[in-house]
Amino acid sequence: MNNIDMNSVVKAGGIAAGVSIVLNILGLIPFIGVFFGILTLCFGIFIPIGGGMLYGYFAEGEEDTQTAAIGGALAGGTAGVISAIVGAVIAGIAGTFTGGIEEGLAAGVGGGIFGTICLGIAGFVLGAIGGAIWPMIQSNFAGRN
Repeated sequence: MNNIDMNSVVKAGGIAAGVSIVLNILGLIPFIGVFFGILTLCFGIFIPIGGGMLYGYFAEGEEDTQTAAIGGALAGGTAGVISAIVGAVIAGIAGTFTGGIEEGLAAGVGGGIFGTICLGIAGFVLGAIGGAIWPMIQSNFAGRN
């Protein structure tokens, strides 16, 4: 448990956050934004799970379930918090364009506080699930029996 690879946490959390940020930005594009918004709502739960699994992939050597779950939780939580902060900024910018600076600020602050709490907690939990899944498939993924 003491050998959590923080470089792997940063890589996995960064990739998962990057995917979420790209989907959020694509959601602002007229006409196709609705498609990406629905895609994010329906399949966004898999982003922190994937971040947790990526932690196990990037970590060197065999991961036991406990270490992989903790590392996955850190990676998923990182992705959730970063995604919530960027989502709040995007909501603030979109609100400013549609309703003025006051509405944009209210949307950004409200979305930031609520999103950071909810997506952060959900990111930690779902990342831990992804990290716990990784040791079960690790030997199959590497082509070993």
